[in-house]
Amino acid sequence: AATWSLAGVWIQLLPGVPVSTVVMGRLALSLLLIGPIAWWKRHTLGPMSGAAWALALLMVGYYGLAVAGFRLTTVAQGTLFLNVSPLFAVAWALVRGQAVRPGEKWGTGLALVGVAVILLPGLVGGGAEGRAQVMGNALALTAAAGMAAYSIAFGHLKAAGRQPDPLLVTALTFGIGAVAMAALVGVRGADVALAGLDGPPAWGALAGLGLVTTAIPTVAYSIASARLPPILTTTVRLLTPAFGALAAWLVLGEVPTAWLIPGGALVLGGLLLSVRAKA
Repeated sequence: AATWSLAGVWIQLLPGVPVSTVVMGRLALSLLLIGPIAWWKRHTLGPMSGAAWALALLMVGYYGLAVAGFRLTTVAQGTLFLNVSPLFAVAWALVRGQAVRPGEKWGTGLALVGVAVILLPGLVGGGAEGRAQVMGNALALTAAAGMAAYSIAFGHLKAAGRQPDPLLVTALTFGIGAVAMAALVGVRGADVALAGLDGPPAWGALAGLGLVTTAIPTVAYSIASARLPPILTTTVRLLTPAFGALAAWLVLGEVPTAWLIPGGALVLGGLLLSVRAKA
């Protein structure tokens, strides 16, 4: 949760770098850590099925929306909204008429009130900056919906006995990013594609985004999920927004807005209620 929470900070430290370069560079650098692990376990990963490709492309979209969102909103708000994917999973279950526990319904409702508390001030009287933050938050929420779609699809594939290995999907996601990064440099030229990466601080931020905040938590969460109860790993991940707000304050001097504190408390409280009801 601590390493995941740093994504917005790294992205804010790369203001002059094109979004496409940040996204693809992030995935390409992550491959440096995940690639050797996947190669070592290649005989147990199974084939690169159509389902694996579809899930990987969904994850590439998630990373793209997340980076674009952080360019417009604050680290604290973006990190919070990226972690509301359980709400979309509950909403999907309700749309399909599936059984949903009362705690999940109440938790989702509570979290949605929190989302409204955070978004409405920017829409009503926030000016151009407030509207930009709302757009960034909308992109983060769309990314969270994509993550929910990934989880739902993976669950259906698992129930049908056709689920691809998570490590294979992860390596494929990062591999797509690496190929796209190479193509980006080839088509646009290194000067354009790598604009803004003009010194060790910028390259360090991109490396931190790819290795510290993408590859490491991916491995750590997989290990934790294999050894700990699902309710514990999910609950601990809810600490990510708190870590993100703290990191943004310490590194960027970003002070949370007055509406973020009560709204964030409602969102996290609703998510916790929903997660515990599902357990």
